[in-house]
Amino acid sequence: MSTLRAWIAATVAAVALGLGAGWSPAVNAADDGVDRHGMENDMPVPSDEASLENGKDRYQARCSYCHRPDGRGGSSSVCLACQKYKWGSKSSSIYATIAAGRPLTKMGAFATSLSQEEIMNIIGYIRYLQEWKIKDDLAAASTSK
Repeated sequence: MSTLRAWIAATVAAVALGLGAGWSPAVNAADDGVDRHGMENDMPVPSDEASLENGKDRYQARCSYCHRPDGRGGSSSVCLACQKYKWGSKSSSIYATIAAGRPLTKMGAFATSLSQEEIMNIIGYIRYLQEWKIKDDLAAASTSK
């Protein structure tokens, strides 16, 4: 029951953070809140250098063991750079997953060990990893032709 309460609290916090917030600078020209990866930024995602550096540090310390340093997942973990998430690609969904974890999976809860700002910085860094995967995929496609 405490896991359910933690998940609900994290979801409420994620929604509260997103109320009245603007969109990430990575959104498309239509400004509909969807960035060019098809990921919905329903909360402001930090993209400044200091936030990304903090997100990278927290990601390397907390996430890279399962999701690999490049975010491309392992044999039993999600590829975060691939933009395919079982629990949703909205920033608020990613926030809830990091904060409360996911029951019956290996994804633990980090709300007690990471601040809201650190979680948002991790999400910003995940978006950065997505950029690198897109660039790598485009480079691979152009060299295979």
